[in-house]
Amino acid sequence: MQTTKKYTLGLLLVLLTLFSCDEGGVLEIKETDEVSVENEAVTDAYFEDVDDLTMLTVASDDATMDGGKVATGGRKIIIGDFRLECASVEIEPAVDSTPSHPKGVITIDFGDGCEDKRGNVRKGKIIITYDGRRFLPGSSIVTTFENYTINGILIEGVRTVTNVSGSVEEHPLFNIVVEGGKATWPDETFATRESNRNREWIRANNPLNDEWHVTGNAAGTNRNGVSYTMEIAEALVYKRECAISNRIFMAVAGVKVLTTENRQITIDYGDGACDKLVTITINGESREVEVKGNV
Repeated sequence: MQTTKKYTLGLLLVLLTLFSCDEGGVLEIKETDEVSVENEAVTDAYFEDVDDLTMLTVASDDATMDGGKVATGGRKIIIGDFRLECASVEIEPAVDSTPSHPKGVITIDFGDGCEDKRGNVRKGKIIITYDGRRFLPGSSIVTTFENYTINGILIEGVRTVTNVSGSVEEHPLFNIVVEGGKATWPDETFATRESNRNREWIRANNPLNDEWHVTGNAAGTNRNGVSYTMEIAEALVYKRECAISNRIFMAVAGVKVLTTENRQITIDYGDGACDKLVTITINGESREVEVKGNV
């Protein structure tokens, strides 16, 4: 009888230990959670890189501000950003473009391969259709792609950017809607993305010090076919200077909440330092994860 009591007590202690470890959060964060976080962060970074290139290109030529000149065959423009140094950028104002309402198409052509000084290789075309003066409320920019890849990852979808600023005196505020977003890796795995976000452009005297503060949400599937939703809890901060020092254009501050397969993951991007580190939290357990940019 005494032996049975000892055995029962021992088994109970083992079970209590196992359950307390699980409830205490020791086993909450799994490897698959880290993969989900990196997948979402990298997919977001590639689309944000396109956004940055688009806005920088549109802001680089007077045609998007005052109608420009109609030129048969288009006109070359030069943009002072290392990511575009080996690309051909051509602007073709529409026939009905006017100083009060400029319209046109800008094509960024990376050809069969264009490597920037950070080692990123881009191919194909980014096609930008602008309608209205670039910083005037109500103007819009639609970005599409033609066989565009970055580091072998094919980017697809339609991005519609609308200026929703209250006035030209404010920091430009843009609503960005992504429809049919898709990133396909060389091994044919892919991630999908639909999003609706607001992006405030904090312009500096030196464009290298520009920042973007982003709010909103997104949804899609990651490379493993797992569905997710994402909500920004605290505005995400992107810095061009960090995009230059890092190989991927990712947030450096702010908080988002990623929900996948009934698991809710809080992702904290830190205090603004130019790194690829994020802190993920699930049910009170936290862990630092490096976004490598190749997942």
